[in-house]
Amino acid sequence: MLVDFSSKHDILIHHKDGSYSPMDEPYYEVTRIDETTWQIMSSGDYHYLLAGEDEAIAIDTGYGAGNLREFLEKLCGKPVRGVINTHHHFDHSANNCYFEKAYMAAEAVPLVSIPYNSFAGMDFFPDSYEKVVVKDGEVIPLKGRELQIFRIGDHTKDGIVILDRKNKYLFSGDEFMPHGKSVMGSVQEWNRNLKKIAQYRDEFTMLYGGPGAFPAEVFDIFNEAADLMSEGMETVPLSEEEEHPSLKQPDHDGHKVYDCQCPHIEDIPKGGFFAGAKNHTLIYKNYKFEYNKE
Repeated sequence: MLVDFSSKHDILIHHKDGSYSPMDEPYYEVTRIDETTWQIMSSGDYHYLLAGEDEAIAIDTGYGAGNLREFLEKLCGKPVRGVINTHHHFDHSANNCYFEKAYMAAEAVPLVSIPYNSFAGMDFFPDSYEKVVVKDGEVIPLKGRELQIFRIGDHTKDGIVILDRKNKYLFSGDEFMPHGKSVMGSVQEWNRNLKKIAQYRDEFTMLYGGPGAFPAEVFDIFNEAADLMSEGMETVPLSEEEEHPSLKQPDHDGHKVYDCQCPHIEDIPKGGFFAGAKNHTLIYKNYKFEYNKE
């Protein structure tokens, strides 16, 4: 079984190294984090491969062309039967169909692997794999490597992060962004979830998420900002946002172009992803936090 991208052949993907390739052509950029951990960019967001003693597991799957499972198994030399989804968004779950099972929060089950508008007409076989619901604090079985799940659920209600104690990594999906955050739920709930993870702060030194890799001090900044907002620190009304860069459709030699990591223009809701969600802004240590002040 191979997802058929042929209808998208005339669209180009712009990769991080500056090159272009047809959307239906498999393309992977790989960074080896350590001897048993890899960061992969195909198209969508960064996703990850974690090897245990006998097998490996993926964290998220992107939405690029090609048999991702086959590629990952060649990369690590071990079977890769499962994936952990940090949340249901299609740029993190499209290629779940190549795996036997996917671990996810209960809220993700009816939403996972549903294609975005820019993939109209393609079949990603969302019901072809087992969906395994994980709970807060649960440990995913991977021999020689303890992976503990924590519910955080703000970017999406089903959001989770994964603590890799052996290597001191926190795999964080889209919960921590490079320049700040739009708090989608209540600040109080977000703060409570951060405090739950903060109990394990000495057990991770790096964050690995959809946007890339960050030192764990970024978590500290977000955690401190959540305290300030919860305590009612004076903030300013949210100003009008600049146009999202993905709304400026690029072109290359007459071909429509999608950036390998930015959202596709057809997939951005009117007003943006976070329209109406926030009304105030906090700038803290050069990070911008947008939230709804009740």
